[in-house]
Amino acid sequence: MKKYLSSVFVAVALLLGCALFVHAEDVAAATLLRVYNPNSGEHHYTANTNERNHLVKVGWRNEGTAWETPAKGAAVYRLYNPNNGGDHHYTVNANEKNHLVKVGWRYEGVAWQSGGSVPVYRLYNPNAKTGTHHYTLHASEKNHLVKVGWRYEGVGFYSTSSQAGNNNSGSGVAPRKVDVNITGLGGVEQGVSGSYRLLYSNKPFDQANLSGNATIDFSANVTMTGNKSDYEMQFVVAGNGKACGQVGVGLHYQAGSDANFAQGRINTTNINFPANAGVYGQQYYSVNTNAPRIANGQTVHLRVKYFASGYMQTFVNNTLVGQYKTSLTAGGGAYILHDTTNTPVKIRNLKVLRDGKDVTKSGRPSFANTNYDHSSGSVSGAY
Repeated sequence: MKKYLSSVFVAVALLLGCALFVHAEDVAAATLLRVYNPNSGEHHYTANTNERNHLVKVGWRNEGTAWETPAKGAAVYRLYNPNNGGDHHYTVNANEKNHLVKVGWRYEGVAWQSGGSVPVYRLYNPNAKTGTHHYTLHASEKNHLVKVGWRYEGVGFYSTSSQAGNNNSGSGVAPRKVDVNITGLGGVEQGVSGSYRLLYSNKPFDQANLSGNATIDFSANVTMTGNKSDYEMQFVVAGNGKACGQVGVGLHYQAGSDANFAQGRINTTNINFPANAGVYGQQYYSVNTNAPRIANGQTVHLRVKYFASGYMQTFVNNTLVGQYKTSLTAGGGAYILHDTTNTPVKIRNLKVLRDGKDVTKSGRPSFANTNYDHSSGSVSGAY
């Protein structure tokens, strides 16, 4: 099946320069859309909803919106490589465009305009054969990719907006109400009639250039197994006290076929319950359908960071999967760290850093072990 899908992706890519492509005369102010090929690793950018919808129908993943483009600005040229798995490239540099045409790439016209004051960073993966370039508004994503081996190539384009937009599908994916009638302030479960949290699909990351040590840095290698239609584990940093807040990352399997919320496979979900947040949707989860795929029984490295500036970050296998503004109340100066599960989980090499210092064995109390197995409830430490 995978081989068949790969051939379909290549065949579709050959069509992109024809009826589906937006030609130069059609370029206007627009919201760029982004889709992802899970077989080749390529991210594709287009302002044409018909092109996006067609690619999603044949197996590409809809990743929502990328950034905003102006009606007037520098032309962004689009090229296609028919000899390397159907890769696309985008550039404002006419010399680069002409060089690629000389060595066999097909010029597909002006894709959009670059303009505005918000930089879109360009990065290159020297170890990939397709999907070699990536573009992002987020300095934190850029910095993380550089740390794991990508090369930063400077500003590729400019956008008119600092927000990537709401990563919904073409038909619009409204957030769902969850934890109805049990949501309390700051993440506590209480019987509040009419209360609820929201479940988003790919809620855009909040913007911040985070550097230096996090106040709390909580990580471990985690293996989750399950055979139920709904099972999960959550890896969480919480405040300490009344309405103290919780943030973290969860691994969750839920039966179903809704791809927008990654049903039918283990998905990655960000948890953001700010301290003192209201009980009517101000607390939320966000399913990240673009996070690394996780198999039942696969060991993955989970990491949650909370910064003094009030931002949280989450990582799966060293890939940034969430960054959001939040707040936690550390009563007595302590944070409560815990993993909670309703399915068998193995925790290995658990580590806690406080302002960059390893405090794993000096909590109040510490985790009893850094390697342990459990199948229900929570295991906690205070730091």
